[in-house]
Amino acid sequence: MTPVEEERQIGLIKGRLAVKFPNATQEIVDGTVNQAHAQFAGKNIRDFVPLLVERRANDLLSLRVAH
Repeated sequence: MTPVEEERQIGLIKGRLAVKFPNATQEIVDGTVNQAHAQFAGKNIRDFVPLLVERRANDLLSLRVAH
């Protein structure tokens, strides 16, 4: 996956999670996704990073915000 495609996927994840967690501000969603994404910085295999980021951010938002 190219860096451009990865960033596009991360943007889509932010949008999906903002819809799933309407009680969270966009700032909270963006920060949570960015936090999850940062955990994979420097990893060589990038193909599954968006999927892993979405799962991690979803888990974090579930703990922080009511649906």
